[in-house]
Amino acid sequence: MVVEEEEPTREVKRLRSTLSTAMKQIEQLIKRMDSLSEENKKLKEVVKLMEKNVWKAQHERDLAKSNAKDLEYQKGILSEQMKTVFEQLERTFEQLKTISSSWEQDAELDQLHQVIGQLQEEKEKASRRAEKLAEDLEEYRQRTKA
Repeated sequence: MVVEEEEPTREVKRLRSTLSTAMKQIEQLIKRMDSLSEENKKLKEVVKLMEKNVWKAQHERDLAKSNAKDLEYQKGILSEQMKTVFEQLERTFEQLKTISSSWEQDAELDQLHQVIGQLQEEKEKASRRAEKLAEDLEEYRQRTKA
């Protein structure tokens, strides 16, 4: 009978040992799950930040495209204005040449020269604005390509 009682005691000890080992493994798994859970939270935050950065980049790209279109439009308008001013200048210059040949007084001739000078200044200003706009557009294109 003593042999029979020792066997269940051994069995209980073996089961306790197995259970203790299993509990230790479970505790280790729980600790590992906690650290993985924290890492998962951090990764989710990183993903959110990346999505936000992607949205910002797309928004900036769309804004850049819109600005490029606006600059192209403004360049076209300034080019047309410059062309119109130049045509007006040519007509005025021809008129002034015709008128100046019939005028005899120096004071009247001086006024005509002033008008020509003013028109030439306007042409130069319009030309500089168009050149500046073209430079801005080119600079903008280069920035958006980079």
